[in-house]
Amino acid sequence: MSHRGKKPAKVVIKETHEPEVPFNWPDGHVAVALTDEAQGECIEITIHGVRHYLHSSTARELSIRLIARIDEWNSVAVAAGYPPV
Repeated sequence: MSHRGKKPAKVVIKETHEPEVPFNWPDGHVAVALTDEAQGECIEITIHGVRHYLHSSTARELSIRLIARIDEWNSVAVAAGYPPV
């Protein structure tokens, strides 16, 4: 049975976790770049090897929400005696 012309099924990654052992911190964990003209979105975010292409407005909102949660986490960490990030 031949499957010529058919593209292989796409593997969809629904979630990722931090690696068991840090690899090349921070570059091996996260990278951010501008895309070229051929890409429809303008920001490329790679987290643990998975690329995400975002419009600048989505990237900005992600940044805002991440900062808010990190500030919230820092309050919890400091209250428990740990240093903030």
